[in-house]
Amino acid sequence: MLPCMASWIYRFLLFCFCASHALAADTLYQGDDSLSSPNTLVSKNGLFTLGFTGLGSAESNASYLGIWYNNDTSHPFWLANRGKPIADNSGVLAIDGSGNMKLTYSGGDPVEFYSSQSSTTNITAILEDSGNFVLKDENSGSQQVLWQSFDSPTDTFLPGMKLGINHRTGQNWSLLSWLSDLVPTPAGAFTFEWDTNGKKLVIKRRGVFYWTSGPLRSNTSFENFYLNSGKEVDFSFINDSNADEDYFMFKVSANEYASRDQRNFSMWQLRSDGSIVDLTTSQAFGGPICKGNNADAGCERWTCRSNRNSFELRSGSFNYTVPRKYDDNSGLGISDCKDICWKDCQCVGVTPMANNVNNTGCVFWYGSFTQSLTGNNFQHYIIVDQGSSGKRKSKWIWIILASVGFVSLMGLAGLLWYLRRRRLGEKYLFELLTMDATNDMLELENDGNKGHNLNVYSAATIMAATNSFSAENKLGQGGFGPV
Repeated sequence: MLPCMASWIYRFLLFCFCASHALAADTLYQGDDSLSSPNTLVSKNGLFTLGFTGLGSAESNASYLGIWYNNDTSHPFWLANRGKPIADNSGVLAIDGSGNMKLTYSGGDPVEFYSSQSSTTNITAILEDSGNFVLKDENSGSQQVLWQSFDSPTDTFLPGMKLGINHRTGQNWSLLSWLSDLVPTPAGAFTFEWDTNGKKLVIKRRGVFYWTSGPLRSNTSFENFYLNSGKEVDFSFINDSNADEDYFMFKVSANEYASRDQRNFSMWQLRSDGSIVDLTTSQAFGGPICKGNNADAGCERWTCRSNRNSFELRSGSFNYTVPRKYDDNSGLGISDCKDICWKDCQCVGVTPMANNVNNTGCVFWYGSFTQSLTGNNFQHYIIVDQGSSGKRKSKWIWIILASVGFVSLMGLAGLLWYLRRRRLGEKYLFELLTMDATNDMLELENDGNKGHNLNVYSAATIMAATNSFSAENKLGQGGFGPV
């Protein structure tokens, strides 16, 4: 009886344990529990998912462990192995018996997130409703945080994340852009940081200042950075500076215009072109507006070129005889290509290498570029002179205005000529009719033979009127004169 009862109790406890694991889809437990494709962890609010997803070109089989928002796997806001893509579906995330959490896969070194200093048996990793993946020691009364994804951001800044520095641990919080839209490798050209000295947000390109928000002016705006949230959420900015840390973070909250089902959430994504984009309002700062030669809208100058020069994306082609130089380095994004061309005074344009599936590598051009008016040709980043372009535009404007003026003047002259001829014609027609009427009266009074003498006088009158009109018309040939 007792053995049967013990067996029943064991099965019941095992069932409860498994059921609790099945219901707790947001948590990874120490021991035999693990996460592998296609399984996922989902936060309790259902907004965030942790799992394996494929990134890159269609030809790529690269797999990454990441966290994404609202079921959009195209660009996870956090990646565990952005520098070590997995070539197949062999990736496994687990917390081993010693308390170490790591990602293992076939054919490569594991990615270690946390190594326990002492043996512990009750460690869990939970995907929280904030999007933060947190490793905790459940044995400690306060559930001590051993590691969290918010301390290792990728290219996206979420509410509750920090940008800045932890003076106690030396931890630096910053974003690093993807190399291109398809390649998440940590070789991206841009970083998004909190400048603790200037109390401002900055974007750096390969360590050089590229864009700045300007100083923090209030809890809702910077000098060059203000988010107009519209009728959905309000933003608030927080800067905390103390002996342990100096950081910046933002929060979002619903306002009176928010609908009942409105999600109080937003993300700032650092794009591969150097722009920081708020994904709720779609507002962008930095990026293509910073051409290297301008210092407006927060942009920093980073070039030796003239302030009239800038890159413009234009459709057209280079002649096959134009010299060119290839660099198939897969670690070069278009931002790097533009920078190299910009610093080479002989370079006139650049394009990504067409045979690289991830839009990396560069082709540099050193000759005349022919622009397409239809826009159907391949697009190139061309260095143009805005001053010369402006002069050419002004020249064409003057040519157009002169042409329009000439045509208008000729039209006016023609109209005046027509009106003068018409007025003269009316004048002589009136005189003709007057003379005919007078002659008719005279003939009727003299002999009553109206018909014969009327024809004679009419012919004479017409002849005289014609000669007089011709003479005046000749006098008017030299100019239009008074009408």
